[in-house]
Amino acid sequence: MDEINLDLLEKRIEALELKVFPAGDPSAIANKNQTITNILTQVQTFVTTALTCRETITSMLQCYGTLNEYLDPAGGADELEVEAKRHYILQLHPEIKDTLQTHTRILQNLLPYVESENISKVVEMTAQLEEASVSHLNLYGEWRDTMYKMVVALQNFTDIMSSIKVLFSQLDNTLTSLEYSLQPKFVTEE
Repeated sequence: MDEINLDLLEKRIEALELKVFPAGDPSAIANKNQTITNILTQVQTFVTTALTCRETITSMLQCYGTLNEYLDPAGGADELEVEAKRHYILQLHPEIKDTLQTHTRILQNLLPYVESENISKVVEMTAQLEEASVSHLNLYGEWRDTMYKMVVALQNFTDIMSSIKVLFSQLDNTLTSLEYSLQPKFVTEE
């Protein structure tokens, strides 16, 4: 059963590759370019790598909210408040500097992936992937309509079979009562 599903999945992927890649021999295209599955897998890996850095970014953004409040010139004219804000900003300076360096390093590490050929291929193939998705959606709609018609037909078939069953039961009862009425009756004299 799993083998059948796997074969069906492979055939679907091949059909999508034929729709997405330019016309020609798919094996020759596969030799020149990576398959769409490999490209999408690599893009997913890159996105996952980028998302692992979001904890650092989130912590930095939380600090920015407080920092923006303190840097607001309209907020708090009180001299004590200004001194507290300045002290807080000076305390956050090393943390913000480290976070900025970390982000710069992360972005420099991600830059080759963002500018990679695989990302540009995915961007170029977006329209073709959309067309394949729309085609798949249309096929799904047709399948759903067909399934609905099949369910209705099966329900009608079940109703017909139930009616036939009732009619045969009535016929059997009628035949039984007819046979009973045709049997000779023995009259006993008393």
